[in-house]
Amino acid sequence: MGNGLYGMDTGFADRQALDEAKLAKLKTQLRRVYDQSRFHGDRFDAVGFDPGRLQTLDDLKHAPFMDKIQERASQAESQAAGITSLGMHIVCDPRDVVRISSTSGTTGTPTFTGYTAADTEVTAEIMRRSMPITGASHGDVVLHAFVMSMWIAGLPVADVLQMAGFTVVPIGGQSGPERFAVTARAVMPVQMNCTPSYARWMADTLRDDFGIDAAEFGIRRLVFSGEPGGSIPEIRDRLSELWGGADIFDGIGASHSSFFASINCQHNVGLHWLADDYVHLEVLDPTTGESLPLDDGVTGEAVYTALEKECAPAIRFRSGDRIVVRRGRCQCGRDTIRYSIEGRVDDMLLVRGVNVFPAAVQAVVNRFGDKGVGSTMRIVLNSPPPVQEPPLPVRVELVDAIDPASNAALAAEISEAVSRELRFRCAVELVPPGTLAAFQTDKNQKQQIFERAYES
Repeated sequence: MGNGLYGMDTGFADRQALDEAKLAKLKTQLRRVYDQSRFHGDRFDAVGFDPGRLQTLDDLKHAPFMDKIQERASQAESQAAGITSLGMHIVCDPRDVVRISSTSGTTGTPTFTGYTAADTEVTAEIMRRSMPITGASHGDVVLHAFVMSMWIAGLPVADVLQMAGFTVVPIGGQSGPERFAVTARAVMPVQMNCTPSYARWMADTLRDDFGIDAAEFGIRRLVFSGEPGGSIPEIRDRLSELWGGADIFDGIGASHSSFFASINCQHNVGLHWLADDYVHLEVLDPTTGESLPLDDGVTGEAVYTALEKECAPAIRFRSGDRIVVRRGRCQCGRDTIRYSIEGRVDDMLLVRGVNVFPAAVQAVVNRFGDKGVGSTMRIVLNSPPPVQEPPLPVRVELVDAIDPASNAALAAEISEAVSRELRFRCAVELVPPGTLAAFQTDKNQKQQIFERAYES
């Protein structure tokens, strides 16, 4: 299905041809959503945006944004009217939808996203582009260890992996360690897909409770998604060690455009944006709402517009992910836009005027792994976010118990490092192994970062 703009070894080398192709797709998509969706038509008219007058990609900045709040309202309206679960912003015939997935609903009412057969094939094409980056080959056996539900990383991704050419073993994220071990020994997987916390939990549980070394399964690649960790060097190194030297990759999607869109390479200097001919990426100043140039070092909120998606395409959809853009040819040889994720815009805290992102705190904590500190932590919120008073409590789980004196000294050392590097005061509390539940079997394996003390 590829259109020839993307070279497997070089990426998007001809930027002028890429921009021309994207502009043509964008004009078609905007006219389509305007004509076929009252929801989008009313929104465009309200701000005076005429898709027929679009002349450049930059002109898209005049179109209105969409976000989760508007999406929920659109879906509530269409559900109340008995039209569809997918919202008034749907653009295709609902009978053409072959898959409906949902968010985990951990922060509100779940939202639903539909995919036509063509939409799924677009994601499969982007997935194929990642295979040379990870060293994957057609027929590689993959243990897909996400919760096998309608959550997007579960059954939807399993389907796309098959379409891309993998041999998929949908073991699911809720399989017990014994069943996992029996299956892994039998099917001889090359790759496992899961969250970082699941990989850590499974390796530790197999070793501690059953005397099984995860390295014995011979898994050569771990592909992570769903939570931070896959791009953090300290977490990558620890998980690679636990799984016998496996290569670590981190992949994510683009909200309501493609549920796979980017992955890092072995050099780990940002996620390679593989979907540039299918999804238009903007970086937004979250304060002013202005679109920023995609220059090296630019930081802001990722905003997505689907150029070909048939069902409910994202049009300037605010993802909530705060990213840092990386430009220039990568050491792997690919000339793609790359980016790193700083954290969630809505996870940002304000501590005496300082912006605090949990991922930045996690990165400092992870550097103390050689002193017995684990990768599981919680930031304790004593009042509703974002404003918090210092010192900000941070609970960090140890890998092994240490004596009280050493515990106190290490906690003080970590607190000082966080305060020095991130410019706010925190109070680190080190807790015994197993105190913090890193593996959430009831919430799609996602590690929770906040402990909301003000709700208890």
